[in-house]
Amino acid sequence: MKTAFYEADPFGGSKGKHYLTIDSDYRWEKGDEVWLETAEGKVFVRITWVHVTVHENGEVSRELLGLKL
Repeated sequence: MKTAFYEADPFGGSKGKHYLTIDSDYRWEKGDEVWLETAEGKVFVRITWVHVTVHENGEVSRELLGLKL
């Protein structure tokens, strides 16, 4: 499943900077902590929000917001 990682705004929780997109079947949950290796270097985030979308063609994708730690 296409999984996109975004930075979460620390005050409002809204979607910020896009870090990267991967193809993963892992069941991401709120509270998971993960190191992301981006072009700018490593970023450590705690997942604060998981949004799953089922598209009309049957494709499933998700967006993860992570609070930068």
